Amino acid sequence: MASAIPQGKLAEIVPAARSRTGVPAVAAGLSVDGTVELAADGPCDVDTPFRVASITKWFTASLAAKSVGLEPELRRLLSHTADLRPGSGEPLPGACRGLWSYANAGYWAAGDAIAAATGLSYSDAMREQVLEPLQLDATSFEEPAEAAPGHLQDGESGHRLAPPSEYPVSRRPSGGLWSTVADLLRFAEKQLDDPDGLQQPQAEALGAEYCLGCWRRELAGGRVAFDHEGSVAGYQSLLLLVPAERAALAVLTNSWRGSGLIRRVVQALGLVPASDNLSLAQTGPVQPGRYALDGDEATVALQHGGLRIGGSSLDPVSGQRIEQPPLSVTPLGGGVYGMAGGLLMSHRADFPRPRVARIGWVALPRAGS
Repeated sequence: MASAIPQGKLAEIVPAARSRTGVPAVAAGLSVDGTVELAADGPCDVDTPFRVASITKWFTASLAAKSVGLEPELRRLLSHTADLRPGSGEPLPGACRGLWSYANAGYWAAGDAIAAATGLSYSDAMREQVLEPLQLDATSFEEPAEAAPGHLQDGESGHRLAPPSEYPVSRRPSGGLWSTVADLLRFAEKQLDDPDGLQQPQAEALGAEYCLGCWRRELAGGRVAFDHEGSVAGYQSLLLLVPAERAALAVLTNSWRGSGLIRRVVQALGLVPASDNLSLAQTGPVQPGRYALDGDEATVALQHGGLRIGGSSLDPVSGQRIEQPPLSVTPLGGGVYGMAGGLLMSHRADFPRPRVARIGWVALPRAGS
C-alpha cells in the first residue's frame, strides 16, 4: 500500500510547529517503508535524548510478552483494566470499578512479575531482552549527560526549567526510559508486524481501544494507527505506527506544552483521526462539578452552551501539581455531549457513567459522591 503520509517535509514541519508553540526543543523522526527522515529544532539535535515517559509502557508490554507470557492477569495489568487506582495499586472506588482507567500501578506490578520470572531486576531484563537485541544503544533508564532538560510552563507562554528529579526505580516500568527519535523508530519498525501480540484490543475508552501498551484508533482514510503518548517532569512525547503504510512517527519535546507542537506535526502529516472519532459521545447525562481521585482533579462547567473541562495532576517525578490545558466540549444534540477535535488521545475526555468522568485517562468519581 502506497503511503498517504507526505514525505520529505519533516524538516519544514518541525521548525514551523516549534515557532507556533514556543517549545524549547523538539526532535522528530518519520519512517515510511524503510526511508527515514529526522529533524530537530531548538538547542538540541536529532541524537539528543529526551525522557519518553509513558512510551515506556509499550517497551514494558513487549518485555512482558517475551519474559512472562501474556496470561490473563498480566493482560489486565498492561491494559489498565485491573481496577487499580493510578498511583497506589489500591482498588478504584466502587463507582469506577469495571471501567478502563489508566493506572501506572498496573505496570509496576507487571515489572515485579518480570523480575520474578527472569531472576533479574526489571531494568536488567529490559536491557538484555529488548534494548540490546534491537541495538537501542541510546535508550536507558539512566539520565544521559547530554539530555535535553525538561521545562515547566511559566505563565501563558513562558517556560522555566523543571527542577532536577530522578525517576524512582520502582516506577520505571510505567515511564522511566530516556531515548532518541532514531531509537524509537527502530523499536517502532519492529512493532509494525506485532511480533509480541500487543495490538489486540483489550478495552474501549475515549472513542478508541486500548491494547497492551498502546492505543488502537482509526485514522482518516480507513487507516488504523497504534500510538502512545508520554508526559512527565517537563517532557511530552508521541510514538505512532501505521502498519498498513509501514510507517512510524516519533516526536520528543522538553516542555509541558509539547502536546500542542505534537498535535501540529500529526496534523501536518495527515495522521488525524477519522471524522467519526472527532466527537466522543457519552452514555449518561453530564453533571457539572468537581471530580477527583487521589492526586487527579478536574472541574466540569457549563459554558457558552457547551462544557469546559479543567484539570490538574501531581507529576510523579517532580511532585509538582501540573495544570492541564482546559478542554472545550460542545453539545452534539439530543442532550448528549461529546468532545470535538481530539487529535491526540490526551486531548479526549468522556463520561462513561453517571457521576464518573474519564479525564486525563483516569476514571474520576464526582467529588462528594
